[in-house]
Amino acid sequence: MTLAPDVDPALGRCVEATRALFGAAACSIALVDEDGGTLEFVASDGVGSQEIVGVTIPVSRGIAGWAAMSGQPIAVRDVQSDARFARDVAESTHYVPDAIYAAPMLDAQGEVLGVASVLDPTVDETSDWTLHVLGTIAGLMALVTTATATPSGPAAQPLAGLGGDILRLVESWRAEQSGGSE
Repeated sequence: MTLAPDVDPALGRCVEATRALFGAAACSIALVDEDGGTLEFVASDGVGSQEIVGVTIPVSRGIAGWAAMSGQPIAVRDVQSDARFARDVAESTHYVPDAIYAAPMLDAQGEVLGVASVLDPTVDETSDWTLHVLGTIAGLMALVTTATATPSGPAAQPLAGLGGDILRLVESWRAEQSGGSE
């Protein structure tokens, strides 16, 4: 896991858990800056994680940018054939995925705080389950982002351990799926 210097480790636990749940090559979180013009990758786990953290892109670029601008989750199963794919950004991480799933991280007022992206998931791609789950997880990541951005606020205490809770739930689910062998 790789985090930007000022990012709470709870977000790191969120990307770890999400990557594990989807059996993905990588998972990342990019946050929208204050003026809404750029996305900055602040937490990542998996291939290319050290290279992507700290990268900023215009919010109008890439599949993550599309999710941020539209406020909708998206599954692109063949990024090479999608004009929204920011190949240069992927190449800069030394990993070019085949598929990217991205979901906006919405706050309680419906404003986009950022985007959660999953690269090359190994889950069933024939159903909408993946987008529904990723959308739900992105909402939880938004709660963690909000809680950890104001660590002295009253909301911080109950939400501070949410990343760890997500990780434990994923580990429990994976153990159940494999017949309890994990």
